[in-house]
Amino acid sequence: METTGLDGYRDRIIEIFMLSLSKRGEVEEYGTLINPERPLPEKITEITGLRDSDLAHAPAEREVAAEIREFVGHATPVAHNLSFDLRFLNSMFKRNNLLELVSGGIDTLSISRALFPKLCIYPQGGGSHRLSNLMYHFGLQDSYANSHRAKDDVMLLVEVFRCLQDYASGKSGISFPEAAIQGCPACGSAMYVEYQDGQTILSCKKQPSCAAKLVV
Repeated sequence: METTGLDGYRDRIIEIFMLSLSKRGEVEEYGTLINPERPLPEKITEITGLRDSDLAHAPAEREVAAEIREFVGHATPVAHNLSFDLRFLNSMFKRNNLLELVSGGIDTLSISRALFPKLCIYPQGGGSHRLSNLMYHFGLQDSYANSHRAKDDVMLLVEVFRCLQDYASGKSGISFPEAAIQGCPACGSAMYVEYQDGQTILSCKKQPSCAAKLVV
């Protein structure tokens, strides 16, 4: 989802896209822009490309909250930083007198932290366990690097979830240098990925206080 900010109670959802996978393998999708009935912050326009004019004729929250709640139903939610999504959804449901979602579900952020305690940070990754960083970690950037909208994020999430599952089960056949997933061997901090002269170099995030560098 895309929102007007980070506060799950005061900010509003401006775009949502969801996929539903049944036990029989049937896939359904739901997506809509939502008019927040307030101006978009410039930062949100920079990130998403959405403008006030794009949302002017979109339905208001009160017009779509019930169908969003119906689509979610009793399914197990899957998201990256699940608590963030649940805060926004439940705030919307509460404002519209709808049944809130119980806590729980599958959080790929938590899975990433468990599998890669100090995941290295790629040049455009944005941060250790960001969804965008996992995109680079699993080599998905050719398909998703320029994606900044709700549907694109969901499709990337699906791919990252599959990669995490395969890695955890040993089916991926991928291995990573220990420092890339466990952190700096000198101080334990996450490491930055740099590419120089055809080499991949890991540099400690705490440089210059920690000068550790590794060629991997």
